Amino acid sequence: MIAMYYQNPITITGIDLPWIPSMGTRFHLSSDGVSLLMALITNVVVMVSMYVTLSENKAGQRQFYALLLLMQTFILGVFVAEDMFLYYIFWELSLIPAYFLVLLWGESPKIKPITLRFFLFTLFGSLLMLIAIITLGNMGEVGNYDLSIIEGLEIGIPTQLLLFVAFMVAFGIKSPIFPLHGWQADTYEAAPTSVTIILSGVMSKMAIYSIYKFVLPILPDAVNQYGSYVVLAATFGVFYASLLAMVQTNIKRMFAYVSMAHMGIIAAGLFPLNSNGLHGVMLQIAAHAVNTCGLFLVAHSLYKLNGSYDMASFGGLRQKMPLFAGAFLVILFGAIGVPFTNGFIGEFLILNSLYSYDVLSAILAGSGVILGAVYMLNLYKRVILGTDNKTNYLDINDVDKFLYLSLVFVIIITGVYSSWITKLCDASIQTILHSNYIQ
Repeated sequence: MIAMYYQNPITITGIDLPWIPSMGTRFHLSSDGVSLLMALITNVVVMVSMYVTLSENKAGQRQFYALLLLMQTFILGVFVAEDMFLYYIFWELSLIPAYFLVLLWGESPKIKPITLRFFLFTLFGSLLMLIAIITLGNMGEVGNYDLSIIEGLEIGIPTQLLLFVAFMVAFGIKSPIFPLHGWQADTYEAAPTSVTIILSGVMSKMAIYSIYKFVLPILPDAVNQYGSYVVLAATFGVFYASLLAMVQTNIKRMFAYVSMAHMGIIAAGLFPLNSNGLHGVMLQIAAHAVNTCGLFLVAHSLYKLNGSYDMASFGGLRQKMPLFAGAFLVILFGAIGVPFTNGFIGEFLILNSLYSYDVLSAILAGSGVILGAVYMLNLYKRVILGTDNKTNYLDINDVDKFLYLSLVFVIIITGVYSSWITKLCDASIQTILHSNYIQ
């Protein structure tokens, strides 16, 4: 399919069938380069998640796998829907299996209030988004939710502002972007690791994709006038999440804040509306998905050793687990954006874009990068290079070794050769940049 896209980098014809004629909605699915990238990321992340599930020996595994596959299906629907009402249906349906996966297989004694908070945050945002979508779908002479029609609407600036706020609250919760992140750390920590991998690696990207796909072309005036506030909030969230990550002793919770910091940089990269920023966003989306899988896989492997995520319960692992120590180091380098890893190029392009857009935002985002190196290297020092805790651990087995080496391979190859992502997404990005609706 990707080869087909390179031959004709406009769009891949999908399905366009009547659905609810009285509402003006169609079952319209299609894909461009960005959608293909998101679909690839989704399928890879779910595959890693399922591998992790195999080693968790959970009760009710059939139901667990069924819910994972349903969530994968609905997330893929979000990335290929060209009708905004159909998009909303997929968006909402993806929440249902996520809710039950966290509630029924969560790892916290407070799982019920944590899951309820996760559900209420997301539902509140979804309701605002539904109101905005209904408003857009009924603005024309005849109700129509097709994205190509909605993009051609002439929308007054006051209405654009209201719609912009509604969409950004919904997407800010899902990402999450500061200050709408209240559900994230508890949910990521309490959810089964396999589910956390999907929440962080894929579901957070639904919001970034939606801003790119809908907000930028449909509400250009609001983006130009008020996007700077979103950038400031997102980059402050990078700094804030980095500070929180520095004081964590629970490894899994620390990685939740690491994910939030990276998502803040990605979200901020959308609004300068230049080629460097948008290409950097796509590169960083792919990098974050892979690195998140790696970090939470590391947390899972550590938990299997002694049933704890506490940093203090580990030490000197390089002496007994050299393969694990080496793989963890490469994943860590990718997460902090060391050159020749997948996290470097996208991060550099976004920071460069932010610097030309708003220096303060670039400084806040850059401070998160520096702090990230501090707390991640400190974690590695304490867990891997620290004092031997005299426990007889075994190094990763052959199956774990294959998964770790696969992630290491992708981190390095994507860091060295990232142009396949920019080529895949370039036509879609240029359409956004050169649209008549973005000045």
